[in-house]
Amino acid sequence: MISSTPFHVALALSASFTTYWLLPRSLRLGFLALASFALLLTIEPAGTCVLAAWSTLFYLLAPRIAAPGSTWRRWMGPTLILGILGYLAYHKYIPPLVAALASNPIEAKVVLPLGISYFTFKLIHYAVEVGRGNIKDRNLQQFFCYIFLFPIFTAGPIERFDHFLANQEERWSLRSMVEGLTRIIHGVIKKFVLAAAVWTLVEQTDAHYLLSHLSEVLTFQVWLYCALVFVYVYLDFSAYSDIAIGCARLFGLRIMENFNWPIFAPNIGAFWTRWHMTLARWCQAYVYLPTIGLTRNPYLAVYASFLAIGLWHAGSMNFVFWGLYHATAVSVYQAWRQVKRRRRWKFQDRYPWRCLSVPITLLVVVGSFACTAPLDSHNPLDGLRVLCKLIAIDLPA
Repeated sequence: MISSTPFHVALALSASFTTYWLLPRSLRLGFLALASFALLLTIEPAGTCVLAAWSTLFYLLAPRIAAPGSTWRRWMGPTLILGILGYLAYHKYIPPLVAALASNPIEAKVVLPLGISYFTFKLIHYAVEVGRGNIKDRNLQQFFCYIFLFPIFTAGPIERFDHFLANQEERWSLRSMVEGLTRIIHGVIKKFVLAAAVWTLVEQTDAHYLLSHLSEVLTFQVWLYCALVFVYVYLDFSAYSDIAIGCARLFGLRIMENFNWPIFAPNIGAFWTRWHMTLARWCQAYVYLPTIGLTRNPYLAVYASFLAIGLWHAGSMNFVFWGLYHATAVSVYQAWRQVKRRRRWKFQDRYPWRCLSVPITLLVVVGSFACTAPLDSHNPLDGLRVLCKLIAIDLPA
């Protein structure tokens, strides 16, 4: 959902909903694509036009990847993918690097295009699947609606094109409308009531004081702060997903789910099948499996995947450490599962362990928020200091 302009989104939603269902079925997705494009133009004209150019390029050239015997096949796919990744890097990863090296901060100022991470991953998915022959329906209005669909443009979920094609309703239904409105209401309550209440508690903590006096504050206080940040991020992000999925349901579109009660995950592996599910599945398909194919090393594939997930969030060392933290946690869990399987241990199925597995998993996840510098610092070493404080080790500033 385009979170920064709720009035624009509400106006676009109300204006396009009725028109969408009054149009013939063959024109609906084209209209929704144009309406989404027009809305994005009012918010960020330059970035939207560049995205239109990238989308047109991918739409026209991706089929050449799948052409058997074509000389284009070997280099067209990598060229398209490296091109869009270069565009992402120029806007998202190079500016932080320049900011760290430049003496004049003004030199590092580059405006981040709206929804750049989401549409980059969608275009890569489209190019790869077209090249594999898994996408054969290449209707122009379907494709542009998929790329520009405004409810999911900036906060996801990262929809798959095949799923988008397979989950479209031909007729308006009261059931879908009620389902969509209910989901929107849930998201609004989660965002503006629950998340806002948790954020109030976060703001009451003097983050600068905690960081500057880390050796003096109680370990419990740091745990509490990181836990509140985790709960806020979960409520806020899942709220946007609820609103986006609900808005899409009003148009008869069933978008992929993004969260499935991750706070009840019994282990870190299960957590990543419930948290930001569309991003995790994207990285599994386009990072984990290719790395496994090249190296035959599942642990290296895990680290590559979580490094991609961390960098997807932000181009900073803080999120690199966050990704490495989760990669280490998942790798340890995978190794532990192998040991249990070889030794045929089944104590984890017993009642006391099942009760403890959920809070232990939450503690591991909460600990990762120290790596992203939740205490309002851009120095990754501060994240390491906070992480050590969580286990009662004080590092010098």
